[in-house]
Amino acid sequence: MRLSRKDPGLDIVFLCHGWYPDVGGVESHTRDLARELSRRGHRVRALALDYSEREPYSISTVTVDDVEVSRMAYRYHDHHGLADLVDNEKASEVAAEWIASVPCDIVHAHHVTGFSSRVLMKIAERGIPLTMTLHDYWSLCPRGQMLDVDGAVTRTPEGVACARCLARTWPHLMPSSGGSKRAPGGGEVQTDEEAAQARTDFAIRCLASPQRLFTPSEAARQVYVDAGVPAERIEVVPNGIDVDELAAEVARMRAIHVSDETSDEIRLGLLGTLLPSKGCLEFIRAFQEANVPDLILDVHGNMPSYHGDSSYLDAVREIAKEDPRIRIHGPYDHERLGEILAHLDGVVAPSRWCEVFGLTVREARAAGLPVLVSAAGDLGSVAAGGQAGVVVDVDDHAGWVEALRAFADYRNRARWRRHTTRPRTAFDMMLQLEKAYVDTIESMGREVPELSHTPGVGEAPKSMPDIDAV
Repeated sequence: MRLSRKDPGLDIVFLCHGWYPDVGGVESHTRDLARELSRRGHRVRALALDYSEREPYSISTVTVDDVEVSRMAYRYHDHHGLADLVDNEKASEVAAEWIASVPCDIVHAHHVTGFSSRVLMKIAERGIPLTMTLHDYWSLCPRGQMLDVDGAVTRTPEGVACARCLARTWPHLMPSSGGSKRAPGGGEVQTDEEAAQARTDFAIRCLASPQRLFTPSEAARQVYVDAGVPAERIEVVPNGIDVDELAAEVARMRAIHVSDETSDEIRLGLLGTLLPSKGCLEFIRAFQEANVPDLILDVHGNMPSYHGDSSYLDAVREIAKEDPRIRIHGPYDHERLGEILAHLDGVVAPSRWCEVFGLTVREARAAGLPVLVSAAGDLGSVAAGGQAGVVVDVDDHAGWVEALRAFADYRNRARWRRHTTRPRTAFDMMLQLEKAYVDTIESMGREVPELSHTPGVGEAPKSMPDIDAV
C-alpha cells in the first residue's frame, strides 16, 4: 500500500537517465537506495528518460517496486551543437515543471544527461532543495569517463584535447563540421576548441546549483576538485550493497548447484557493462598470454557500442569465438547476481579510467570472493592491500599475466577468501544520505516534515518488511 503525504517521511524525487529494469550500475544503485528509503518510511518518485517513439517530452508514469517512475520521452533528437548536451531549454523546463508539480521535499539528481545540466539551475530557481551524486565524469567529459577516442585516459578537461576527441566522436555537433555555434548560456563560439571549453565551463557552473554534491569515492571527488569544483562542496558517500542478502543468496545457490560444477575449472568473472574504459580487451589479451590450465573467463554484462563505435567490443567477440575458455554470457538481470557469483571463484575489474567506485568487485567481496583489480581510481582499496586479491597497475600487461597465474594457485585463492571484508551496506548508505537530505532542507530555511526516525540514526531491521505491505 502506498504511503500518503500525511504519513511521516520525506517526499524525495530522483532524477536519473535510466531506471530499473534498465541495465547499469547507476540503475542498480538507485533501485537499492529507493528500496531502503521506502523501508525507512520515505516516499520516492523518479523521473527518467524514455527512448521510445512516443511524442518527445511527453511523460508517462508506472510503478516499479513501489516507486512511482515517470519517464520523459527523449531521443536526443534535437541536438544541433555541442551546447545542446548541457543547455537544453525545453528538456530542462519540462523536467523542472514536472518536479514542481509532484510532492517534493528534496531532489536527488543522479544523472542529467538528456535533461541537460541546465535542469539543475531550473530546479534551484524554483527554490526546491537539490542534491546530486556525481556517478561519473559527464560534467567534465561528455563521453563520461575521461577516456579519449584513442583510448588515452585524461585527468582534467582541456579545450584543445577535448575538441580533437569530440570532433571525432560527434563531428555533426562541432563548428568545424557545420554544427551549431551557439554557446551554452548565450553567445557564440567560432572554433571546436571554444565549443568544447564552453560546454565544460557551463556544465561545471551548473554544479553550483545543488546545495550538496556527493561522490561515491575520494578518488572521484579529487577529479572534480582538480577540475575546479570547490572541495568543501563535495561529500564522499560510498555506495552501499545489500551485503547480508547477497551473501545468503550466493550461499543458497552454491548449495543448489554444487553438483553442477566441473571440479577442475577455475572460473573468473568479468561483470558489468563492458566499455573500452573498463579495459576488458586488454585484460583478455593478458588472459590468453597467461595460458593457465583450466582457467575460464566468464563475461557477464551488456556490450553496447561506445558512442557509436563497436570496434573495441567486436575485437572481444572475435577473440572469444576462437577461444572456448572465454565465455560471453551477455547482459544479466541484477536478480541473477547471486546465482552468477555462486559459480565463480573470483571477479576481475581491469578498468583503465579513474574508476568512481567499482560496484561489481565490492559485490564479489560481499560474497566472499577474491578480486583482481587495476589501480584505477577507487578499485585498489577493494583488494585490501593484497589481502583479498591482487592490485595491478593500469595498462601493466605483464602484471596482469602474473596476477592470473597467482589466482590459479588454490593456496592464494584460499588465503584471499579467508580475509573478511564487509562492504558498506545499502542501509548505512541510506542513513548518510537521509541526514544530508534533512540538513539540506534545513539549510534553505524550510520546515522538515515529521519523520518517524532520527535522521541518519538507526539499525537495519533484522528482517526487512515487504514494502508493499507497509
